[in-house]
Amino acid sequence: MKEKGKTERGRMLCIAAAAGVFLLSACMGLWFSGILSFGKTGEIHTEKSENEKEIARVWEIVFKGMKLTVPEKGMACVHESGCLNIRRQEEYLIQIDIEDDILENMWARMDNKKKTLTESGYRIDKEPEWNSGKEQSYVRYVISMANERGSDFERSYFEVMLLPADAGRHFLAVIRFDGLDVEHLEAGMRDRIYEEAAEAVLDILKQAAPTEEKDDETGTFWMEDENLDPDGAYISADSLSDPDGGVILSYGLPEGSQLISDDISGKTYLDTENRIYIHTSVIHYTWKTAKETAEKLAAGELSRIHKQGEVRVGNRLFYYYSYSVLEYGKEKSKTHYYFRAFCDLENGDIYSIYGNADDCPMTLDAAYYLDVMNLVEANDVDDVICL
Repeated sequence: MKEKGKTERGRMLCIAAAAGVFLLSACMGLWFSGILSFGKTGEIHTEKSENEKEIARVWEIVFKGMKLTVPEKGMACVHESGCLNIRRQEEYLIQIDIEDDILENMWARMDNKKKTLTESGYRIDKEPEWNSGKEQSYVRYVISMANERGSDFERSYFEVMLLPADAGRHFLAVIRFDGLDVEHLEAGMRDRIYEEAAEAVLDILKQAAPTEEKDDETGTFWMEDENLDPDGAYISADSLSDPDGGVILSYGLPEGSQLISDDISGKTYLDTENRIYIHTSVIHYTWKTAKETAEKLAAGELSRIHKQGEVRVGNRLFYYYSYSVLEYGKEKSKTHYYFRAFCDLENGDIYSIYGNADDCPMTLDAAYYLDVMNLVEANDVDDVICL
């Protein structure tokens, strides 16, 4: 009987040892794949025990009085439209805004909202539903529109989520499936995509908290350098397209530039030699002029403006300003440099240039951006002049 107990204990020890090896292998696999990461300044630490920590690398983004912690993956940008754009995968773009009124009131008016959507040409593909989650409640529905301007697909799909924010306000999150032909997906696959996208939004917003910190300014963006292709081709010129696909603007770029982001918020490049990020975009449907836009943004900066003025490139007049922010750290300090410039386009839109870099004063110099200001505006692809 005692011998049998020893044998049984031996079997249990072997099983426990095998399980331990399996768990260790799984954790190491997650680590090598990038799902788990260890050790980096500015990380969030969640205590699990005195000797064990779960560490996640995040961007801290302050948007309309709320602080969001977004995993360092892909790109995030505070767009000129007033939304926070987040792209972590090619299939869809997450657009977040914060609106007045509480979630319960929005739910009570949902029938009116559905009527407004259908009258605007949208189809309700998934009826609005109230979800009482473990951590917070939220409203969720899916709409679509046929032949949306600028879309690559015959029908564009949008998943909409409403979640509580701070007192008296709610988050509006719109998931644009701009990289996926949802119309032709099998129903089960479509539902799975909806669920995965909703979970991505919940992961971002469930930990959002009110803050008195200064909002990140319009045009601020974050990019995970690991997404860069080290063997990618350098480009000396590029262009922005209008929603119908015709090229509207061509411009030059500093030598050694790489395109690292291209979506509805514009294009972002990295000058690999000087480590300066350059973001170009077109601000549509604005009633302000380029001069008014530059002056208003400059007046709202808390940091001292280094230089503010105008520069003519060809037949276009650019209005610009530059400033810097000194960040004090425990071990060392660094200076963030910023540059913004705007010019009026013939159709009433505004062309925007935004540059930023750490510890690189060249970022402040308008002369550095002269190639990016050298615009050729065309009505269609055939009119484009190669720079």
